[in-house]
Amino acid sequence: MERTFIKYFVNNSMGPDKNISSVGFEEIPSGSSYPTLNHSAGYYFNADKGRVLREYQLVYVTNGEGVLETENGGVFSIKRGMIFVLFPGEWHTYYPNYETGWSHYWIGFGGSEVEGWIKRGYCSKETPVFKVGINDEIVSLFRKAIYVANEEQSLYQQVLSGLVVYLVALMCSIDKNRCVGNGDFSSKIDYACVLMRELVEQSVSMQEIAVKSGMGYSLFRKLFKERMLCAPVQYFLNLKIQKAVELLTTTTISVKEIAYQLSFDSPAYFSARFKKQMGKSPVEYREEYGSK
Repeated sequence: MERTFIKYFVNNSMGPDKNISSVGFEEIPSGSSYPTLNHSAGYYFNADKGRVLREYQLVYVTNGEGVLETENGGVFSIKRGMIFVLFPGEWHTYYPNYETGWSHYWIGFGGSEVEGWIKRGYCSKETPVFKVGINDEIVSLFRKAIYVANEEQSLYQQVLSGLVVYLVALMCSIDKNRCVGNGDFSSKIDYACVLMRELVEQSVSMQEIAVKSGMGYSLFRKLFKERMLCAPVQYFLNLKIQKAVELLTTTTISVKEIAYQLSFDSPAYFSARFKKQMGKSPVEYREEYGSK
């Protein structure tokens, strides 16, 4: 996925059929100013002065660390694997540490279903931070939201609203049960899965993934196979094939371009791997399942 994706839905009435206001992902390198200049009016803010939004936002930090400060909650130290909730009408500010930067997903929303969760006490202005760890399912939900927002197909707002309801329920459940610890091996394997999803279009070795996940390669490969039931290189290849399916069925990009975009050694190798996994060549698959 590209290192920045920002989508604002203009003239959003936030009514029953239009609950999603924005979706995004940004990677902020260390030593960078924040916020970036990529945001719409009403969303860009001065980190020293803060801002007030009209809607809720979920912000999920998947790398780096920083600070959140809110009117009712005070100051929170935000680390990798935390989600924080921004409430409508409440002053807040947040920013990554200058030395570390951070990567973060977010989605802005309103709607009675999610507000019901808030009112039942699963989240409050005083306790807006959730410790979920680097959770592959949560990352997948944010990435799915980005894909749906980018495509804007029929009923996309309803799909996004459903994703948010599930996302809020999942993060509350994980935080409440503390199923994931930031320092354990399970969390490191989840982080490796997240890295692979984010680097799916690049040529990256599993040794690099192991190092980024904080493990030696031998231990990483052993634990990965135990948890994911396949070798890391196979998991990464599966992600590439999944991305190829998406490109074949939703775009007109040529098979050759798809092969190079996903960093396969050659179009012939890509076609062979695709047919082995999917039972059809990329051309055959597009002819049968592509948009007409």
